[in-house]
Amino acid sequence: MKKLLILLGLTVFCLAQPFNDDDPRAIIEKVKIYRLTQELDLTTEQAVRFFPKLNDLQKIERKFGEDKMRIIHGLKELLREHASDEKILEVVAKFEELQKDKLTKQIEKMKEIWQILTPVQRAKFLIFQEEFNREIREMIKKIKKHRKP
Repeated sequence: MKKLLILLGLTVFCLAQPFNDDDPRAIIEKVKIYRLTQELDLTTEQAVRFFPKLNDLQKIERKFGEDKMRIIHGLKELLREHASDEKILEVVAKFEELQKDKLTKQIEKMKEIWQILTPVQRAKFLIFQEEFNREIREMIKKIKKHRKP
């Protein structure tokens, strides 16, 4: 019964969001939430606490990706300008700090997530993350393969 309520609640939440079929990431995210709820067999209380933390974890990754792209762009520019080694090393050091910061934030967020999940759910979560990401990569490969004439 609890699982049904969670799925119903998540379905209502997902349907309340504007549906943009032009953005495959939004569809993937909704499928991920649905499947995670099933895989982990989350209680209502756990789901309420778990998904905001998972969202925070994803925000950390997105922010890192954006910052990383800015740094990469800066490095490309420095190389085009034949900048000094010192300037390049400054930017590389910023990138290293960015990575350290991301890892620190991710570890802290994972500790918060572990407080919500049981040991079995933790294991299922780790397995799910790896398998889901692999499935997405395989789907992308198939789509790219079919697009090539």
